[in-house]
Amino acid sequence: MEVYKKQIKDIWLKAAVVGSLWGSIEIIVGSFFHNIKMPMSGTILAVLGISLLVAFGQIWKDKGLFWRAGLIAAVMKSVSPSAVLIGPMTGIFLEALLFEFAVTVFGRNVFAYILGGISALYSVIIHKLATLLIIYGLDLIKITENFYFFLIKQLKAEELSFAEALAFLSLFYVILGIIAAVIGLITGKKALKMKSGHRIENEIEFDTEKDKVRPDGNNRSLLMLIVHILLIIIILTLTNLFSLFVAFVITVSYVVFVLIKYKRALRYFKKPGFWIQIALFILISSLFYDGLNRITYFSPEGIDAGLKMGLRAVLIVLGFSAVSSELRNPLIRVLLYRKGFWQFYTALSSAFSVLPYLMKHSSRPKTILKNPGKTLIKNILDAEYIFEQFKKMQYPVKIFVISGEKHSGKTTFAENLISKLKAEGYKTAGFTAPGKFENNLRSEFNIRDIKTGKEKLLCSDRVTETQKSTGRFYFNEDGLDFGKELLKPENIKDADFVFIDELGPFELKGKGWSSSVENLLKYPEYKIVCLVRKNLVYDILRRFGITDAVIFDIADDTVDDFINILKNRK
Repeated sequence: MEVYKKQIKDIWLKAAVVGSLWGSIEIIVGSFFHNIKMPMSGTILAVLGISLLVAFGQIWKDKGLFWRAGLIAAVMKSVSPSAVLIGPMTGIFLEALLFEFAVTVFGRNVFAYILGGISALYSVIIHKLATLLIIYGLDLIKITENFYFFLIKQLKAEELSFAEALAFLSLFYVILGIIAAVIGLITGKKALKMKSGHRIENEIEFDTEKDKVRPDGNNRSLLMLIVHILLIIIILTLTNLFSLFVAFVITVSYVVFVLIKYKRALRYFKKPGFWIQIALFILISSLFYDGLNRITYFSPEGIDAGLKMGLRAVLIVLGFSAVSSELRNPLIRVLLYRKGFWQFYTALSSAFSVLPYLMKHSSRPKTILKNPGKTLIKNILDAEYIFEQFKKMQYPVKIFVISGEKHSGKTTFAENLISKLKAEGYKTAGFTAPGKFENNLRSEFNIRDIKTGKEKLLCSDRVTETQKSTGRFYFNEDGLDFGKELLKPENIKDADFVFIDELGPFELKGKGWSSSVENLLKYPEYKIVCLVRKNLVYDILRRFGITDAVIFDIADDTVDDFINILKNRK
């Protein structure tokens, strides 16, 4: 018998508060900017985000708060209808990292906040340039240089060097960084003065269904994630090595594949701005690839390079869209849990739980932009309450696990345990899944209602065209529906213990009894007993965010051991 316990740190819950507030601003204002086609929208959002961090820097002094908050806000940004997943996520996280670095090195003071604001705002330029280089390639540098010299010549400003132009642009972002820091400093001090007399205007309701890291109902594959990454690299290499025709054929083939498999990627093709940007780069490349030719104007090499840049842009954008879809694979979550990222996922779930409230009660975009200080003050004043509510939500989810090797007798152990529990006066519910053998092989599994003894076929190795197969078994939809019905709260409300036989690879992929378990875990009054293969126990616990469990191994523990633990454990 083993006791498994996990406890999330306060800093992650504080990061969930700051990250959820930052993420809600990004989504609300970002969607507004998207709809009105606002120029420099990323820069304005960065000003609001840095102001928020500076303000919270005066409230909570935890080291490492800002990069954690940035990571959570970045992932939350991915649910915005205006977001291209990879770009905004990396941009927000980079801002948070640079701000964290400044306050870590120089402390929590005015100089550090201003320096952090400047560096975070300047990262907008760096991020944009890096993004363009990734999308369009190194030819962009040569084309941009020629285009720049053409522009200053037309403006009669030949004396303005490229370094001087960059200095003017940098100065603009330095000033914005200072403004963002000052707004944060002022609003943070005002919030501290108002903190003692503040009362929450609206009761906060948390939506526990908003864990966006969970599977989205579509099939995801770790193999496909790797395939997409490799294909992007290979196609980019071949595009650089071979002719435009070869680049076109292989890129279009990949694009068609992505559009068929990932319907979400179609939204990029529907955006006029996406195609206008590509067309402009092709035009500029054809005109300025070798400098403006006054005789022919259009350079054949420039047209070729521009078209390849356009193909590269389509490849990168759609390829990253496919990669972002595959990142929703729940097995990736399990993998990251193994590497110590469980606290991040727990904090992220908390942040998503409060997002509907923030979206409903936050100021409208125009109000936020007209008076960002007022919005920040309200966010800060609500933060302490949200943090305390997050702490209350982290009650230990207690379950009991019956583990053992495959076909080692876990179901028989569970049925013996159920009989003894009933003899002791306990009420039980849920189901077991006894199997049948034919020719020394499992031929089928039935699902048995613990209360009534009623059984239905769950799966069988007999081939059928109407049922879905997994491995060598074909699953009966009626059996699956029967099991889900038995786990509904109204059918187990009087039970002392709820049995689930079993949790395994299906549930790790978000299938099987996954949704039923997620629903039951919201009710701490239920004591859940689940059967799990020995090699999957910790994966299952991490998958469902279980923080408190007693694990029994049927090879070492007896039914009486289990009964004794149940009597002594509240």
